[in-house]
Amino acid sequence: MIFTIGENAGLVWQMLDEQHEMSLAQLKSRLGLNDAALWAAIGWLAREGKIYCRAVDEELWFSNSLSDGFITFG
Repeated sequence: MIFTIGENAGLVWQMLDEQHEMSLAQLKSRLGLNDAALWAAIGWLAREGKIYCRAVDEELWFSNSLSDGFITFG
């Protein structure tokens, strides 16, 4: 299980590296991950301080770089 979470975290990070910012729905759709797998990957990245989040109109957006409006985890 840990290997899969780490792999998925890598996929999320790579997608954000290419797109810079994506909504939770976009990540889920583009990566084909279910809710549990996506949240586990986001949690992995958050624990490592490698993902940032902001809410726009009640939708969560994620980035792998800290910019205006984004918060850090932890």
